[in-house]
Amino acid sequence: MSYLDEMAEQGYHMDSIDSFHEVMVPWLLASQGVDRNATVIDIGAGHGHCLIPLHRSGWTRLLAVDIDDRNFTAFGDRFDIEGHRCDIATEPLPVVDASAGVILCFHLIEHLSSPSNLLAECARVLQPAGKLFLVTPDWRKQYRTFWRDPTHLRPYDKEAIARLLRMHGLQPELHSWGSRYGLGRLGAYRWSPRLGMIGADLLAVGTRQMNAATG
Repeated sequence: MSYLDEMAEQGYHMDSIDSFHEVMVPWLLASQGVDRNATVIDIGAGHGHCLIPLHRSGWTRLLAVDIDDRNFTAFGDRFDIEGHRCDIATEPLPVVDASAGVILCFHLIEHLSSPSNLLAECARVLQPAGKLFLVTPDWRKQYRTFWRDPTHLRPYDKEAIARLLRMHGLQPELHSWGSRYGLGRLGAYRWSPRLGMIGADLLAVGTRQMNAATG
């Protein structure tokens, strides 16, 4: 059974996207001034929990990248999302240099034995001033539960992620991500999206520097 199979078996698939992602992902990009005509690449797109809410909110240039292409036909037929198969641990993104306004990388980096190729490729394909939105468990908040996912390989905290982004020419802006104290169950982020940025995950927004070298 693959990772996506196990997720679907637990009820997590493109027809059951939670309200948190439906609200918070479009809000996050809008709050960072991302134009709805920007090219958005989701690396590790999975079942579409980031791209489908963006499609529903009016973003039009959406690309899904994943090592597993099982959802690509549905992405294209139902949501006009273009799919590209790629093993980001070792392969280059099938995208030309400086062509993306945004890259999304939600809960992927902790599954890679090394982040080097991922971050180098993000830096390569982002336009100057383009943004990488990276979400991963915050080790300092989740060290008791991190290894419950048997596919996790590397934990990170905010300092480690910030240093990695700077090393690859991305200026980091660090936040928490998710809801806490029952606010998620109440859906409080619907009325105040900032309440969706107090959780146990960390969110790094890395902005591509104009003249930074990659590597």
